[in-house]
Amino acid sequence: MNTLPRAVTAQIFPSPDSYNALRLHWSNLMNSEQKHALSSAHYLLYLALRGKDWRKAYTCPSNARKLANGAFTGWVLFRDLELLHSKTREVELLASFDGLVTPAMLQTLRRFVPLRNAYALGLEQFSNGAFPFEAYVQPDEK
Repeated sequence: MNTLPRAVTAQIFPSPDSYNALRLHWSNLMNSEQKHALSSAHYLLYLALRGKDWRKAYTCPSNARKLANGAFTGWVLFRDLELLHSKTREVELLASFDGLVTPAMLQTLRRFVPLRNAYALGLEQFSNGAFPFEAYVQPDEK
């Protein structure tokens, strides 16, 4: 599943107003100087909360020299997924959302966004520039 149905995103947000508040807050962030303080993990979280295909924000590494020097295992995609699932860095990730995204919402989202491991996936699986996995899973599939 590459996008989340509205019924699923409705499970994440306590009310439709909170969804709209998040979209407004993100728009204001993008039009302020605070946008420079956001990391790619913040973008991943925002896209995932909205049920969008967050994988589109990442490009598969293809430079042979960089890949030979570990670019695949150090790919920011894997670090961002680890941050999304990290309980110890939760406060840091949620701080930019000014309380609009709660730890409970993040916990619900984690059930749908799988944690991927660079060492479990091979570079050859990305050779055609496509992702060998879906953006979201059904919680009972994990």
